[in-house]
Amino acid sequence: MRFDNASIVVYYCLIQMNIINLGILAHIDAGKTSVTENLLFASGATEKCGRVDNGDTITDSMDIEKRRGITVRASTTSIIWNGVKCNIIDTPGHMDFIAEVERTFKMLDGAVLILSAKEGIQAQTKLLFSTLQKLQIPTIIFINKIDRAGVNLERLYMDIKTNLSQDVLFMQTVVDGSVYPVCSQTYIKEEYKEFVCNHDDNILERYLADSEISPADYWNTIIALVAKAKVYPVLHGSAMFNIGINELLDAISSFILPPASVSNRLSAYLYKIEHDPKGHKRSFLKIIDGSLRLRDVVRINDSEKFIKIKNLKTIYQGREINVDEVGANDIAIVEDMEDFRIGDYLGAKPCLIQGLSRQHPALKSSVRPDRPEERSKVISALNTLWIEDPSLSFSINSYSDELEISLYGLTQKEIIQTLLEERFSVKVHFDEIKTIYKERPIKKVNKIIQIEVPPNPYWATIGLTLEPLPLGTGLQIESDISYGYLNHSFQNAVFEGIRMSCQSGLHGWEVTDLKVTFTQAEYYSPVSTPADFRQLTPYVFRLALQQSGVDILEPMLCFELQIPQVASSKAITDLQKMMSEIEDISCNNEWCHIKGKVPLNTSKDYASEVSSYTKGLGIFMVKPCGYQITKDGYSDNIRMNEKDKLLFMFQKSMSLK
Repeated sequence: MRFDNASIVVYYCLIQMNIINLGILAHIDAGKTSVTENLLFASGATEKCGRVDNGDTITDSMDIEKRRGITVRASTTSIIWNGVKCNIIDTPGHMDFIAEVERTFKMLDGAVLILSAKEGIQAQTKLLFSTLQKLQIPTIIFINKIDRAGVNLERLYMDIKTNLSQDVLFMQTVVDGSVYPVCSQTYIKEEYKEFVCNHDDNILERYLADSEISPADYWNTIIALVAKAKVYPVLHGSAMFNIGINELLDAISSFILPPASVSNRLSAYLYKIEHDPKGHKRSFLKIIDGSLRLRDVVRINDSEKFIKIKNLKTIYQGREINVDEVGANDIAIVEDMEDFRIGDYLGAKPCLIQGLSRQHPALKSSVRPDRPEERSKVISALNTLWIEDPSLSFSINSYSDELEISLYGLTQKEIIQTLLEERFSVKVHFDEIKTIYKERPIKKVNKIIQIEVPPNPYWATIGLTLEPLPLGTGLQIESDISYGYLNHSFQNAVFEGIRMSCQSGLHGWEVTDLKVTFTQAEYYSPVSTPADFRQLTPYVFRLALQQSGVDILEPMLCFELQIPQVASSKAITDLQKMMSEIEDISCNNEWCHIKGKVPLNTSKDYASEVSSYTKGLGIFMVKPCGYQITKDGYSDNIRMNEKDKLLFMFQKSMSLK
């Protein structure tokens, strides 16, 4: 049935349906976008099935995505199946865009994790699944590409149970490239009955009491177990040949349940921003509770700032439509709201999935326009990209005046470079990519600069104590000065100065894992101002840091390496060369599983090397796991300029006092 826009709006407002938000997740090249396109086509949302190879996909809408065949930004579309509206979020599959993936976790009701039947569990597959487990997000596992030559499903099943979870329920059998159900509302195999009993006490009690348990009872119990993320159904198919897609749609509408409404009070979370070709800002919000209406005046972030909703859209069957109202758990789109930033909320503060530990980039590079006169244009373009992706961090080095970008990896660098050229018409050059180190004081020290003691030009006395803290603690600031003696504005100025000072240590890296205590203060009233304390603080901090000395901290990766037994000797030799810390080795006749920690700086390209020397059988899975004192060489992030000379002169004068 086809509708014009007006009819669609009427139809949409009249029907009552459940609404769910579903993440599509996978390692790169597992077929995530192809599966999404098939879901759109099979549900009637599109008239033809887009292909990544043809560059005509709906979800990969950016030119760079179509050309490279990878997803760069999360995109949202919508289908209707079995009376359920499903908003699909197609997420990036590359590790360099993990921050984009993590943002979508906050708004998901469920997920489909796609595996390639040929490549199996890959580097990001396990990382994604462990996060889904941790956050207890209901998840369907879909084994794609079952049509590929050389597929060994039995081996893949063992890998799934070994590397993902024992709590998987294989819902189908595969015969000659076709899929057949082995578990349904009307039929359930005896071994599956045992599986359900092992996961649900109520069913187990009924089973032991010889009570009659129908297939529907087992089926409803499975639905409840999936909803609690205690069981993960596994389905099969091939997006290329439209195998198993309808079955996947049935599973999504059956197993992924919408959250219960808490109240009718508006609560909406802004999870995505994009700009159209004309530069108009488009903001995507998930309505957590209540509803958002056209012409509503709503509060941002519980602040005193209000905005009026002048336009309102939602996504219906793969396309955007104008609406007067968007209800709970649905996606709303508003345009030209300049005050919006990703992570903002409207109305009541939303209750979102907690437990995410945001991963910060551990690499950086200086970027220069090919034409120096276009520097301001580059900064403006990067600011636009930052609005769309807050994980993009860039700054101007206060010592070298160079424009620096923090990066997750080489692919992200290439994407940024391409976007700047194609979207903003500016060509740039990236310098060598460097590891981002950090600094920590070695010992506890105290430093004081007295008021009216040359060369101190400020009307203030400041004493600071620095002491190291355990790795991963971060920065702690305390004050021994009573607010009765030195008021809040003066003390806050010192705290601000401390935080600014920690941005660049003796070697130019962030100073972390330390406690700074404000121990001494003097002022002259009414001459002294907060600015005196703010500006003197960095000198005191720097002198204390020099007195203490610093340890250089480097980013570490927790790794799991699974390789064939025959390659274990090479793997262990490689890990030793990379200065890794091996924590556990377990081997059988066929496979070796090695766990430990390895410096990021020495292991940047090891995943591809593992794939090469194991002919695609080996898996090197990593995730950031903090910093530790470096055992290897490091580079400074600082160059001598006038600021350093002035500081040196200041320090020299102090030493001669």
